Formats: sequence, structure tokens, C-alpha cells
Amino acid sequence: MRRRAISRSNVFPRRLAAGAWACTLLAALFFVAFKFTSGPVLDADILNLLPQEDRDPVVERAAEDMRQILERRLVLLAGAESESAALALARSLDEELRRAPGLTPLAGLRRSGTAMSEFYLARPHGLVDSATHTLLMEGDAAALEAEILRRYQSPSSLLNSRLIARDPLLLLPGFLEEALPAPPPGLRFGGGMPVYTSEGRFFVPLFYEVEGSPFALDVQAKATAALETARVVVTRAEGEASLWSAGVVRHAARGSKEARSEISTVGLGSLLGVVLLVLFVFRSALPLAASLLSVGAGIIAGLAGALAVFGEVHLLTLVFGGSLIGISVDYLFHYFCERTRPDRDVTAETALFHVFPGITLGLVTTLIGFAGLWLAPFPGLRQMALFSSAGLAASYLTVSLLFPLIARRAKPMAAAPLAAASWLLAHWQAVPRLAAVLLFAVLAVLSVIGISRLSPQDDVRLFQSLDDRLLAEQARIENVLGRAPESRFFLIEGETIEELLAREEALRAELEGAARLTGLSRFVPSRERQETDRKNLITFLSDDTAMTSLTEKVGLERETLETYRRRLEETPLLTLQAWLESPASAPYRHLYLGETERGFVAALTLEDIQEEAALEKAAARSGVHFIDTAATYSRLFAEYRHKAALLALLSYVFVAALLLWRYGLKGAGAVMAVPLAAALTSLGFIGLSGDVFSLFNVMALLLVLGISVDYGIFFREAGAASATTFLAVALSALTTLLAFGLLAFSGTAAIHAFGLTVFAGITIALAVSPLAGAGPPGGQGK
Repeated sequence: MRRRAISRSNVFPRRLAAGAWACTLLAALFFVAFKFTSGPVLDADILNLLPQEDRDPVVERAAEDMRQILERRLVLLAGAESESAALALARSLDEELRRAPGLTPLAGLRRSGTAMSEFYLARPHGLVDSATHTLLMEGDAAALEAEILRRYQSPSSLLNSRLIARDPLLLLPGFLEEALPAPPPGLRFGGGMPVYTSEGRFFVPLFYEVEGSPFALDVQAKATAALETARVVVTRAEGEASLWSAGVVRHAARGSKEARSEISTVGLGSLLGVVLLVLFVFRSALPLAASLLSVGAGIIAGLAGALAVFGEVHLLTLVFGGSLIGISVDYLFHYFCERTRPDRDVTAETALFHVFPGITLGLVTTLIGFAGLWLAPFPGLRQMALFSSAGLAASYLTVSLLFPLIARRAKPMAAAPLAAASWLLAHWQAVPRLAAVLLFAVLAVLSVIGISRLSPQDDVRLFQSLDDRLLAEQARIENVLGRAPESRFFLIEGETIEELLAREEALRAELEGAARLTGLSRFVPSRERQETDRKNLITFLSDDTAMTSLTEKVGLERETLETYRRRLEETPLLTLQAWLESPASAPYRHLYLGETERGFVAALTLEDIQEEAALEKAAARSGVHFIDTAATYSRLFAEYRHKAALLALLSYVFVAALLLWRYGLKGAGAVMAVPLAAALTSLGFIGLSGDVFSLFNVMALLLVLGISVDYGIFFREAGAASATTFLAVALSALTTLLAFGLLAFSGTAAIHAFGLTVFAGITIALAVSPLAGAGPPGGQGK
């Protein structure tokens, strides 16, 4: 096939097309500026990058509501050398933080416990713990009498006349003890606040909730400012005061800060590399200005496309998009290497004529690689694909439409870089065939060994960038409070409130001993359970023998017991609505997730898990759903890693078919050898280095295809002896290696995987790309 050129007669007039494109870029710039000034458009939630599980929408909404409730919690632990100092510090902190915007105080342990006792003592509902329930069901009056006597004789019983008058059988203490988490040994109350002791120090916890998603940048800013204010209060305290804090918002704020830092590092580092390379090679401000124009057009178009389709841009997309700088200048390098070559006079239009087929086919094949990312089921990868595709297309159009106008007076490039490229290319071609074959054989063997050592890792927690200092602080808080909250939980559904509570009671009974469960039915038993226990209590209190035994052995007045029995008969059963409307429910009100189109839904939280298998098994119950976000996404990672591998293979096949049409069998094989060698070597490198191999590495292979196939195409179009092509490819590879090399040092595992894979692949692609130029250039020699 002969090389095709696009003449001026069959396209729009160049100046008109250039003007239209300039207006389009200006409109995109105004659109991006408008979006950024009209509201928050940056997203930092890592879960928003991941696909949604194909789950019942009712369950998904309820699970999301519960996750948001848990994510918004913020715990502070004020510490001091004495109890009085810890209490004074806690009061000062609470007074200051109540004025801080973005934080809502939550009920403290003493306040909620007092409210709960008052609520249940107000009316005798006959609520009992599990052991008493069993005794009542068995009708063992003697055992029940012995249990009541034990409670009166227990040294830990906080007896008073008011409690005895309202709850003469002391049923409520046992009920609340079972419903509420057991306090650690070091807990006591001072001045209405809980005080914990640990390692000779005293600690007072404070509980807050951030107002909004902890992944929203404005919420993070308010929480961070509040914590800074709290630290100032601590510095003013007497003695060795301390303040620890834990919450998702702290990890999210740290991740956002790291992402912004990486955006600056990758973006500015890549830009600096481009500037230095351009000045070194082209010795002129014109190519530098042109490179900034090309890069700027790409970033503006990428942002405009992402904002138009997704409405917001994730910070990791910006980190990834920063590497766009290292790719979008490929077209610029090829154009200016041709335009400013010192050995001949090439006009601006002729330079475009020479490089147009190569950069056009290069763009198409690169977009095929990014199309693979778009077809992936991950919203984050789709956003990255759109950002990069729109950016590269904009850079291509900028080179094709604007550069012939702005590069009319370009001065020749420095002779040394082109001479160096010629020297390197000549020595590369002079390598003995046997030595080249042996080198490639060794490389192939090492790649095979490395690939055989690849161990897929799909645990989503590997891709969460968590700060060790924050994790240590969180561990200290959990150790002092004696609690380690779980992110896993159950959702219980019921067509009626009664069915919901009954299902929860049945689930708790099944999981007895497997974990500590906290749910609504611990505070409001089902109607059936209440009716049964109340009926059995009334029967017990109606037995004259039991009444006599209680009056003689315990010393209770018969009138007190009879009054209690009558009140049991007259008091309505406890309802969930009455409990939710009372202050008693404040610490646990979030467990009720409301009414749905199918009925009602509530959460059952977990602590101190002993039997993992029992949790999964219990989820088979009707109306019960086990929510394990990390495990769910890990399963999705494994599933889509396999799908992505097939997608990458299909993309390589599709590109090969396109090259077969352009270059014929031999030419297409020569060009495809470059991305294939790059892909296999990068996989081998990952395996030999022992780095994590995941879905993100597989997706990076699509980028390796899109980038490295360009190198083969440029050499195929220009021929293996073209020094200007080798110089342009080397410059392009250097900027790409700089960009992705920086990504490889990212603290975010997903970005690190991308960077490392592409870095290894592009290094090999640069080394073997001249092979693609063997034979007739262009589309000849089919």
C-alpha cells in the first residue's frame, strides 16, 4: 500500500479548522473553570473507583447507609497522668469541639446509660436476659428464686429503694448487662464521664460524628481544623497530656493529602522533564511553548470530558492523568524532530505530511488500549480511560491543526542530539545477529521464569493506602477502650417490625458464641418474646409458694410483688417506635435503617468474632444479608482480573488486525513484536521482583500496548535507519518513563502497579522498537 497524504483540497481550510479548534479548547477551559468554581468536583473515596456488586438495590441502599454511619464516626481519647487532669482536659476539648464546624457530639457512655435505665424503669415491661428467659420457659420456679436471691446477695448489685420498688425481681440489671457491651476492668465514672486506666495513665473518650462524607474534601478540611484546634488545647494542658484520635475521616484526609502531593510530584516532575528535554534538543522557546500548549490542551480536554460524563474527578484520576504529560508530547516530538532537523529544510506543512500517518495510526492504536480500560467494569478505570483518551485526542488535534501555523519560523534543532541518535542507531544495527538472538533468548527465559512466579493478589485492602502512625493510634484507642469495631455487619429485613425483630433474635441465637452481636432486639425484644416472658413472669408471681419464698428469703414485701405483677398486666408491650423516640436509644438508634418498599430493615453489628465460617453460613437465612465490603470487592477484583486479561488479549488481537491491514503479515508481525516483548517482559519483571500482581497490572498491559505499538508504527513508517524517528521515539520514551517511573513510587498500590508495569514495558519497547522498521517503510511490502 502506498503512503496516503491528506491534501489541502479535501479538508477544511487550515486556518478555519485551527480557529475552530482553538475556540473548542477555550470553551472547554471555561467549562472546567465553571465546574471547579460552582462546587466540589474532586472525589477521594477509593470505593467510588470500584464496581458495584450486582446486589439487590434495597440491600445495597441499606448497606450504603450503614457504611456511611460507621464511616462518619470520630473518636478522641484525652489522656493525662491523673484522673482529675484527664477529666479537665476532656471537658476543655469537648467545649472547644462543640463550637467547631463540621462535628456533631454523640451521647457519652454515662449519659446514654442513665437515659436507658430511666427509660426501662419508668414502666415495668418484664424484659429479661437469656438465662432468665430459659428458666421461665422451663418453669423452674426454684431455680428462678435462687437466681433472684443471688442477685440480691451479689456485692456488685447497686441496690436502692427506687430500683427495688420498680423492679423487685432485679430483672433489668441482667437485661441491660446482656444488651450492653461489657466494660473493661479499668473503667470507672468520674464527674459524669467514663474514665479508663491503662499503663498508669487515665483516659477519657469523646465521640463525634462528621457532618457529611469523610471522603469529601471540605469535610476533611473541617475535621482536620478541629483536630488541630484540639491539639492546641492539649499543648496548654498541665502535665503530660496526650490526644489520640481514630476515624475514617483521618485516613481519608491523609490519603487526599498524599494524592495531592503525588499530583504535584508526577505532574510537575513530568513537566520539568519535558521542558528540559525540549530546551536541550530544540534550543528554542517555540517548541517549549508548543509543548506546553499540547500538554495544556490534553489536560483541559481530559478534565472537561471527565466532568461532563462523571460530574466529578477522582484524585487518583488526576494522579494517573499527570502521566498524560509524558505521553501527549509524543506527537510534538515527532513533529518538531521532522520540522527542525538540521540536515534539511522541511516546511511546517511538509513536516506534518511526513508524520501524519504515523501519529494518526499511533493515536488510533493508543485509543484502542484506552478503550480496553473504558470497557472495564471499574468506574475509576473508565474515568481514567476517558480522561486520557480525550487528552491524547486533544493533543493530536493541537499538533495537526495548530502546529503548522505556529511552527513556521522554527529554528533547526541542536546537531548533537540527532548525531547521538544516529550513532546509537548505527551501533544498535551493528549488533551481531547471534548476540542479539542470545540476548533475546535470555530475556525470554527470564520473562518465562518471572511469569511462572506471578501470584495474583486480589485483596482490596492491599490497595488502601493507610498510614502506620494513624493505625498505631487507632490500635491504642481500641486497646484502652477494650473494643475493636468491625466493618462487617448483618442486614435484617422483615415485612413488619415484628418479623424483623423475630428474625434478628433467631440469628443471634444461631450465632451465640461466634461473635458479639448488637442489634435492636437486644433492647426491644419481639412481641412474641415479650408476651411469652411476661406471661411466664405473671404465672410465677401468681404462685403463692413463690411469693412466700421471695418474702421470706429475700425480704420483699408481698404488696410490692403484687403491685409489680399488676403493673405487668396493665403495661403495654414495649414497641420499637417508643424506644427510638426516647433518649435511651441515642447510641444505638443508627441500627434502625428505616422502611423500604419491601418492609423494614435494620443492622446487626459485630465484635470479637470467633467463628468466621458461621457468619457466612448464617447469611443463608431468609431476610438476612451478611455485608463484608472488603471480601465483596476482593471477589470482584479476582473476577474482573480474569475478564481484564481476556480484554487485554482481545485488544492486542484487534490492534494486530489493524496493523495487518496497513502493513501486511510481515510488517504487522514486526510492529506487534514491540508491544508483545514489552508486555511479556514487564510481567516477568513483576514476577521476579516479587511485586503484587493484580487487576491493575493487567489493565496496565493495555497501556503498554497503546504506547509501545506507537514506537513500532513510527519506525515502520520511517524505516529502521531513520535517526529523526529514533530521536523522537527516545524523547517520547524518556518522558513516558519519567511519568510512569514516578507513578511506580506512589504510596497507592493501584497507581504503583500501573507505574511499575508500564515502566518495565516501555523500557523494553524503546530497546526493541527499531526492529519494527526492518523492510520497506510505510505500508509497502504487504
